[in-house]
Amino acid sequence: MDELAYSLALALALVMGIAGGTKLRRRQRTGRAFLSQGLAWPRALATAVPVTELVLAAGLVVAPGWAGVATLAVLAGFTTFLVRALRRGDPLGCGCFGAARPEPVGGVEVARNAVLLAVSASVAVVAPDPVVPGVIPLVVVVAGAGATAVALAAARRPGVTPGGAVAQGPPSGSPAPALPGGVLDARTTTLVAFVAPTCSGCEELRASLERLERTEVAVVTVDLDDDASSAVFRSYNVRSAPFLVVVDGGGRVRSSGRARSPADVEQLLDQL
Repeated sequence: MDELAYSLALALALVMGIAGGTKLRRRQRTGRAFLSQGLAWPRALATAVPVTELVLAAGLVVAPGWAGVATLAVLAGFTTFLVRALRRGDPLGCGCFGAARPEPVGGVEVARNAVLLAVSASVAVVAPDPVVPGVIPLVVVVAGAGATAVALAAARRPGVTPGGAVAQGPPSGSPAPALPGGVLDARTTTLVAFVAPTCSGCEELRASLERLERTEVAVVTVDLDDDASSAVFRSYNVRSAPFLVVVDGGGRVRSSGRARSPADVEQLLDQL
C-alpha cells in the first residue's frame, strides 16, 4: 500500500510539474488567458500559479503527505474556478496547461480535476515518507493514468452538426449580432474574424485576411482579451477560435466556419 500511494504521489507530481512548467514557459499567453477569464492581477498570477505548482510537485516527491494536503487545497480552488467558468459559458480555455488549447472550459476539465482531487486525497491520507516503489505499483499507476487519459480524450469531442461542422456560430440568414462601436457597414460585406491569444491558427487567419484582395470586403477582428470581447464571442455563439463569420450588406449572416488559410476564407465568401 505504501508503494502504491507513493507511486500516486509521483504521478501527481508529474502532472503538477508539467502544468507549472508549461505555464511558466508561456507566461505571456497564460497571463492573457487569465485576463480573458476575468481574474485580477493576471500577470502576477501567470508567475505565482506555476511557481506554486512546481513547489507542490517537488513537495510531493520529498514529503508526499503534507504536499498532498496542500495540493488538495490548491486543486479545490482550481476546480471551483473551472465550474464557475463552465456555468458562465466562457469561450476560452482555462490555461490549465499553459493556455495550450483555445477550446472553452468543459465538463472534461472538471472531470479531470475530480480525478486529480481523488488522487490528492489518497496521497494526503495514505502516502508515507518517500519509498522506492516496486514494478507492480508503478505499472498499476501508469495503466490507470493511461486509461484515464484515453477516457478524457474520448470525451473531449465538440458537438457536431449533421454535416460534421462544429456546432457554433450564428445561423445562416439570421441578423448579425451587434459589434462594439457599430462597425458593421450596411453597404458592404463584412468578415468578422474571431481570434484568441492562445490559438496557433489565429495568426494564420490574420495573415490570410491581410492578403485578401477584395476591396468590397471589410474585416473586423474580435480578439478575445477582455470582458467586452468575451461577450461578443457569446453573442455570435463562437466557442473556439479561429472562426470567421461572413455578414452581407443587409446585416445578415451568410456563412460561418473555422478558417485559417486564404482558401478557407474564399470558400466562406463563395457561399454569398
